[in-house]
Amino acid sequence: MKKTTLGLAAAAVLGCLTFGIGAASAAPASPAGIQAAPMVETVQMTRGERRMMRHHRMHRHMMHRRHMMHRRHMMHRHHMMHRRMHRM
Repeated sequence: MKKTTLGLAAAAVLGCLTFGIGAASAAPASPAGIQAAPMVETVQMTRGERRMMRHHRMHRHMMHRRHMMHRRHMMHRHHMMHRRMHRM
């Protein structure tokens, strides 16, 4: 089992090297066929961005609470309506 898995992995690596990483990849390939590491760096958030995110989170929380309270209210009305109907 381990030999077949290792064999498949080796075949995949060799196939990738022989066909190259040119047209199939979105990243530009270097002349040697070796793909360069992507340059990703994290940047610190500004105070305004943090405040906007907090505002967005608070707004979503408030809307969710409002929605849930409305659902509870409607379910209560529905329940009371049925109780009145069955009492008659």
